[in-house]
Amino acid sequence: MNKRRTLLASLATLPFWNGLADAQTAQSAQKYPNRPIRVLVGFAAGGITDLTARMLTEVMSPLVGQNMVVENKAGAGGNIASAELARSAPDGYTLMVASPGQLVVNPMTQSTLGFDPKTEFSLIGMTNTSPFVVVVPSNSPFRSVADLVAWGKANAGKLTYASPGIGTTMHIGGEMLNAFTGVGAVHVPYRGGAQSTADLVAGRVDFMIDSLGATSSMIAAGQLRVIGVTGGQRMDRFPEAAAMIETYPDFELSSWLGLVGPPRLPAPVLDILSSALAKAVRMPKFVEHMQSRGSSVTDPSPTAFARHLERERRRIERTVVKTGLKLD
Repeated sequence: MNKRRTLLASLATLPFWNGLADAQTAQSAQKYPNRPIRVLVGFAAGGITDLTARMLTEVMSPLVGQNMVVENKAGAGGNIASAELARSAPDGYTLMVASPGQLVVNPMTQSTLGFDPKTEFSLIGMTNTSPFVVVVPSNSPFRSVADLVAWGKANAGKLTYASPGIGTTMHIGGEMLNAFTGVGAVHVPYRGGAQSTADLVAGRVDFMIDSLGATSSMIAAGQLRVIGVTGGQRMDRFPEAAAMIETYPDFELSSWLGLVGPPRLPAPVLDILSSALAKAVRMPKFVEHMQSRGSSVTDPSPTAFARHLERERRRIERTVVKTGLKLD
């Protein structure tokens, strides 16, 4: 028996056996997917991540030949969903629509994530990008960021801002405003974008820095007003809203989402998913949905996603170092 085991172990190192293993992996990938695919969302239903995930799965399911089912795993700034993905089998049946907070901010600012911060999820592709805007309720007295900052400094500890959760890009935006202006706004975290924007509209919080995609319908309805933008320049749609960099150099912030899989997703499975994603995000239904929310489709390739993450990590790291931000 020992000789037989030794022989099999030796054969496993030979090209024939390695080739056979590769062939079996390829054959397995050819059968993928043969059951529904779970798509995790780290935030509550109704927010921009959830809405994007639901539209994406709707248009992408026919392309992969299986239902893609959204599962909301809200909490801890998206870490609950990220931790579940990190523990998932690398078989392509558990994916996640990921936010900047989950992939960039949280690993830099939190020591307890529920998974190794060095975990590299398998990048399938980006789905969309959206500029950020500084918004206030329509009946707010603040007509500009300068108004907001002046009032906040004159009323220490009273100015409040909302976010969909600790560690989200919206939270980082508020802390950036504090760091650049010294206004000392108080963070009010929620368990999702729908809740945070609802309280903002109701006037329970003073302002929010959020994606145009998440707030466009309420802006159009006259429930929210844009008083500033965090992109590199003013937006044609809101010409009176100054870009933050006009007053505070280096203050730039944007939103984006991407589809990721667990670590070590096999290349054949990754190819199937990335190919389907590239087709899905270019479908008119998806493009129109994104545009209606002030968002746009970007290069969906895994390599473009990887380059984007490298830039984001460098930029956010500078912000984290500058502010000394810790989110534990």
